[in-house]
Amino acid sequence: MTTVGIGLIGAGFMGTTHSKAYQSIASTFGPDLTPRLEIIADVNPDAAKAAAGIFGFKRWTTNWQDVVACPDVDLVDITTPNSSHCPIAIAAARAGKDVHCEKPLALDAAEAREATNIVEKAGVISSVGFNYAQNPIQAYVKSVIDSGELGRVVNFRGSYDQDYYAEDETLHTWRFLKSASASGALGDLASHTISLAQYLTGDINRVCGMTRIIVPERPDPNDPATMLPVENDDIVQFMYSGQNGVIGTIFSNRLACGRKMSLTYEIQMTRGCILFTQERQNEVQIYRHDDRPLERGFKTVLITPGQGEYAHFFNGAGIEIGYADLKTIEMYHAIRHSAEQTKNPIDFRFGCRVNMVIDAVLESAANNTWVEVI
Repeated sequence: MTTVGIGLIGAGFMGTTHSKAYQSIASTFGPDLTPRLEIIADVNPDAAKAAAGIFGFKRWTTNWQDVVACPDVDLVDITTPNSSHCPIAIAAARAGKDVHCEKPLALDAAEAREATNIVEKAGVISSVGFNYAQNPIQAYVKSVIDSGELGRVVNFRGSYDQDYYAEDETLHTWRFLKSASASGALGDLASHTISLAQYLTGDINRVCGMTRIIVPERPDPNDPATMLPVENDDIVQFMYSGQNGVIGTIFSNRLACGRKMSLTYEIQMTRGCILFTQERQNEVQIYRHDDRPLERGFKTVLITPGQGEYAHFFNGAGIEIGYADLKTIEMYHAIRHSAEQTKNPIDFRFGCRVNMVIDAVLESAANNTWVEVI
């Protein structure tokens, strides 16, 4: 049995989700590869102590540097606000630790490039938390695209809308601050759509975008009578040109009334089309133009063994997996690549490319022009 020592930084929602995923890896993928929960850190001592007790971490701390310095930690897992991602990742890499980081990788592309270069120079394994790209059904979609059976990709239309900030009275958080989060809907939501476009159809090379702040102020959580400014985008939309002649559009709205997990895409190809929505994450719609004319139409393909890691969960088709299962798959691959010392396809260089697109969209929106992704 191979074990990987885990040092988790951040005991909030995402840290809790990662901890649950670690607990599920052995029962899902077998005991040959097992995470050892060595240490968890959070600035809130009550949160760190509680998480250590609930999930079985051997120790807890309020200082993330303790995690990086811990000799029993092989993989540092970062689930903190965006502004601290790269400083922690760089320190971990310099200490010889493999690194898994939640998305987006960095506040901007320059920071992402620096972290990527340091991680690669240190020779450690890296990964970024674009969990939706690791949905087993996306492995199927990629295989269909790569096979050429539907011709070549000509257009990608993607969106990711949620309504978690639809109420004007929602309290201000770090996600509304450029200093902590940089972009808003673009980095928080659209980054996932960008990752899917990048994973399935290739790099985005040139963009033209718009952003808007719809609710300019939010109540201070410490004094709701005081209003604090919203500094980043509620809505973003951009056109792009990409690898192999693909053109596309991506849209995101964090105030989208009625939308809960509306991460969707349509991939138009010369001999077919593929439709997907995360709200029905266990199926995809496929149109094949080479079907008999009387039978042409979108057909539902249900999740099934043979697609990605699905067979580790169920041995029959159409049995739904959920968000927690996607995180289990994500963390399994993070520790597997760490144990094997092999490259994770969704690594810091992949995440850096997403940050490059985000920066280009922000520059385009500010200057009202097309911008190259460089």
